[in-house]
Amino acid sequence: MDELSDIPEVEHQIATLDTEVKGFAEGLPYWAKYLAEKILSGNAITDTEINTAYTYLLEELTLTATTTKPDILINYNGGNSGNYKLDLLFSKLENVEGVNALTENQLIDFSPNLTIIYGANGSGKSGYVRLLKKVFYSKTPEEIVQNIHLANGHKPVSANFTFHSAGSEIPLNYPTNSANAEFEQYAVFDNGSVRHHLDHKNELEFRPAGLSFFAVYTEAIKRVEVKLNSEIASKQTPNDFDVWFDGESEIKTLVQGLTAQTNIADLNKHTPFTEKDKTDKAEIEKKYDEFALSSKNKEKEILKLESIKRNVSDNKKTIEAINTYFTSTYLTSIQTSITDCLEKEATAKADGIEKFKTDKIQNIGTAEWRNFIVAAENFAKQQKEGEVVYPESNDNCLLCHQPLSEGAENLIQNYWIFIKSVAEQNATQSQIILNEIKAGFEKLPSDLFPIDSVLTVWLTENYPNVLTSLKESLSAKKTLTSDIITDITTKTANKRTEIKTSVADHDTIISAIDESIKVLKEDSQSAELTKLQKAKTYLAHKEKFNTHFTKFTTFIQNQQWILKANAISWMAQKRNITEWEKNLSGKYFNQKYIDIFNQECIELNGNFGIEVNHTGSAGTSFRQLTLKGRSPAAILSEGEQKVIALADFIAEMQLSDVNRGIIFDDPVNSLDEGRKKDIAYRLIKESVNKQVIVFTHDLIFVSNLITFSEENTIPFLCHWVENRDGKAGQVWLKNSPSYEKEYRNAEPAKKYYTDANKDDCPPAQREFLVRTGFTALRTCYEVLVINDLFKNVVQRYNERVSVDALASVYFDEELVNELLDSFAQCCRYMEGHTHSDKYAYKKPEPSNLNEEIQRYEAIRTKIRKTKKPQ
Repeated sequence: MDELSDIPEVEHQIATLDTEVKGFAEGLPYWAKYLAEKILSGNAITDTEINTAYTYLLEELTLTATTTKPDILINYNGGNSGNYKLDLLFSKLENVEGVNALTENQLIDFSPNLTIIYGANGSGKSGYVRLLKKVFYSKTPEEIVQNIHLANGHKPVSANFTFHSAGSEIPLNYPTNSANAEFEQYAVFDNGSVRHHLDHKNELEFRPAGLSFFAVYTEAIKRVEVKLNSEIASKQTPNDFDVWFDGESEIKTLVQGLTAQTNIADLNKHTPFTEKDKTDKAEIEKKYDEFALSSKNKEKEILKLESIKRNVSDNKKTIEAINTYFTSTYLTSIQTSITDCLEKEATAKADGIEKFKTDKIQNIGTAEWRNFIVAAENFAKQQKEGEVVYPESNDNCLLCHQPLSEGAENLIQNYWIFIKSVAEQNATQSQIILNEIKAGFEKLPSDLFPIDSVLTVWLTENYPNVLTSLKESLSAKKTLTSDIITDITTKTANKRTEIKTSVADHDTIISAIDESIKVLKEDSQSAELTKLQKAKTYLAHKEKFNTHFTKFTTFIQNQQWILKANAISWMAQKRNITEWEKNLSGKYFNQKYIDIFNQECIELNGNFGIEVNHTGSAGTSFRQLTLKGRSPAAILSEGEQKVIALADFIAEMQLSDVNRGIIFDDPVNSLDEGRKKDIAYRLIKESVNKQVIVFTHDLIFVSNLITFSEENTIPFLCHWVENRDGKAGQVWLKNSPSYEKEYRNAEPAKKYYTDANKDDCPPAQREFLVRTGFTALRTCYEVLVINDLFKNVVQRYNERVSVDALASVYFDEELVNELLDSFAQCCRYMEGHTHSDKYAYKKPEPSNLNEEIQRYEAIRTKIRKTKKPQ
């Protein structure tokens, strides 16, 4: 304990109302700090002070030139006020380098409540604690020693810390970001802190009158705000300058986009408007008018060509449609349809027409005869209702109205039967098809090139040969159309030859029209007109631009002024003041600390009669722990001293709302089992309010922490730190009794196998998942040994030994050897040592993990089936 006197003392000044008010003032910008100093010095804030502060504010906002200003002293030597976050969470530590002999590339996740990090002596956990003591607040920080086993090649100390606040991740590096306030919001307690808590005076200064500062300061800030807002309003004008500029030009675009970011040098490029500009403007306007007149005829020609192009395109589509009627395939199908109709009519005739032939009536069986029969049947249906069929007995003839004889009735009924026969229906359908084909040809346009059409006239003038060729081809089609209609009418199955009218010339004409339009549009005269228009507009705009130039520069300067002035957020200023006043108003009272400390002593079973004495010197208050007027370290046992130091540390952290987490390194050394439980229960309660992180090698303490967490349904994480093969600080995440239920079968390892075996899993991620799967499988074997092989005689992290369970323990040597072999295989794959090229290391594959999972399940089944011989 005497060695503590050799450690350089790094005092941490406990924040109090007065020191925090002064610290708040120290962190203010110069203009605000000027006002704060006047208020804290007891001076009244007059218009003179407001005007002076406003002048300093304008300098800070770079609205006026910087001047030499006197230093402002608020009679306080504390650090900055910090940027503390009340919802801060420490979520991850990784990439630790250059710290003792800790293994690199390790990761530690932290629970928002409780995190337990277990490791035996020499495992490397002390290296992590030294790092945290250096980074966070500790009463006894230590210098970090690099790996003493390395002669050279030491890396500088470095570690990545991840915090969370307001839903966002805050990644920080030590030592790069060591000045960040996040590192001030966590505190470490270790054995070295005990004597500091007991032997030193701890500052706790208090002066309630300081609270009045915030009200006076707020009023002063409001007066400065009113003064700045008044000047902003006087400079705030809209940008409506574009009303002066007709048409478009780079000057108009420039004017429309005037902002605080506009460079006035860009405006100077368009000044001045010279006499030459005036002369050029008049000449360009005259020349433009001349060109504008001649360009109107070109527009008409372009419109005409575009119309002709549409006509040619439409004509092409029509010819392509007509061509489909004269293909050899379609002509053959017409011939086939005529033959088919003739055959079906012959069949119908043979099936029934012969019996109707008589010398009395001519042309039985002709189309006219059939049409007459069909019309008669349709007319007969109108004479009867429902299912009754004409003729019935005593019906009259529909033509002569004379009564029908029996023979006449039979003849009419046979007519009806005939027209409903299959052969007749087929013949009728064939005739319908021919009629449809005939109608299609009859509807074909007879003349695609009327002599007076716009297209015909234009083609006659420009492409007479093409027009003649198209007309000849279409004329041949017209003759063929007449022949086909005759074939269908006479049912003559003649073979006709295909005629195809080419539309290649149409494409040539369309391309030529496009080129002509392009030439007209790109005509130098048109380009010159565009150029003249642009020059004419620019000079007109330039003339107006120079007329109003000072208005533009004034507008830009005002916008720049306003932008800089708005850089200050008055709402944030006032909110910050309100939060500080609210938080400090009920904080840092001596009695409050005494009450909290005494309550902590009771909860930790350390009510030894410790007194808290307050002394003052030069306006500063201190607290000192005593027992019967003496230092507790001189009277209490080592274990009792630790309890009192813990009570003081926890009380101190409760008084500070800045603190968001407390870290303990082996806090139960030299304590009996009862006190271990008391401390475990107290830390569990505290983990509800802030993060608690415990490093320990005490398994019973770990068991107590986990048990109380589970009983109170408080989330926690427990990790294991190991020194394997001389590599200290290897971290195995989520390894504790609370997770052993998950490892009573191979499901955790199977999950890693499934994820690793996915097709889209990257190689590096696959290797990590496979190694982690072997780590999970190793834990499965450990749980198998405890639960099934040893029948829970000795449980992990539990001091109780179940002697009665020994009666059911039985060992099969062959089975044990098989288990040891499989366990060793898991360890080999999970560690991933560096290997030489001579002994190339084979990276584990998902298939290796799956094989070992199958072996584990087979061994597990064997153990459960193996029974002790009777």
